[in-house]
Amino acid sequence: MKNRKRRYYLISFGGLLIVVALVFVLKTYHHGFFKKTATGLQYQVVSQGEGPGPQEGDMLLLNMCYKTGKGVVLFNTADQEFPMALPYSESTLPKDGTFGEVIGMLQKKGAHFVYKLDGEILNDIIDRYGLKKNEKIFLHLQLQDVMTEEVHKKWETAQMAMLQKKQQEKAEKQIKEDVKVITDYLKENNIVAQATSSGLHYAIETPGRGVRPKQGSKVKVNYTGRLLDGKVFDTSLAEVAEQHGIHNPQKTYEPIEFQLGVGQVIQGWDEGIMCLHKRAKARLFIPSTLAYGSQGAGNGLIPANAILIYDVELVDIQG
Repeated sequence: MKNRKRRYYLISFGGLLIVVALVFVLKTYHHGFFKKTATGLQYQVVSQGEGPGPQEGDMLLLNMCYKTGKGVVLFNTADQEFPMALPYSESTLPKDGTFGEVIGMLQKKGAHFVYKLDGEILNDIIDRYGLKKNEKIFLHLQLQDVMTEEVHKKWETAQMAMLQKKQQEKAEKQIKEDVKVITDYLKENNIVAQATSSGLHYAIETPGRGVRPKQGSKVKVNYTGRLLDGKVFDTSLAEVAEQHGIHNPQKTYEPIEFQLGVGQVIQGWDEGIMCLHKRAKARLFIPSTLAYGSQGAGNGLIPANAILIYDVELVDIQG
């Protein structure tokens, strides 16, 4: 019986050692074996890449990703339209155990390095993302390409043209979807509205009189903005703000003043207000492409690709 117990404990202890070994292996596999340079830089080569390293004056196209020790992504340039472009110079990127040193170690064609942050950079990342003080942060760096400054300018021009084309195609698709939603909404609610070539729809409630404002005119406008579901998100009228529970005691409720056609307001406003006579009241149905687009606004108050409805009154035209 005693020998059995002893054997059981030996097996249990052996099992524990196996578990510990597995944890160590998995952890090592996840974070990799880190080498250390003479300056104290801790790094790991994930993939070596090919070709020469960066030379003085080269433009480097880098993909960067900050991750925690648990693999949580804090920031990733892959989520952006272009990789980060960085001019390489040994004078501005010294081999001092920080970012510059690891840049100098990269090679063209997909080299992927990881290094452990420390010092001021680590503290800055921890503060910026509200992490624990003892959090481990790793910077993943991948050298996508190396170019001369002249070649980079041509590449950048081509990429911008491609991006503009993609954005234009996306906007054309979005405007078609928005116009269909707006026309269906008008039909369902028996609203008679006029449409412009851009996709803006407007329904005149009070015609007003006199001339219409034009590009460059300064105007005063009262407004109430709402989403398609009826939720009011902003207004220049105190009573409307109180009624919808969005009253802000710090805000002065009065007509907004702006100049038409110079980008001070969203495109749907510029176009819609120029359709009105002085003292006119109207309801504008603005496609997302003429409002805040895919970015939205107000920290989520106006969602991405939101169609907006504005009740507006053209209070005055100056000049």
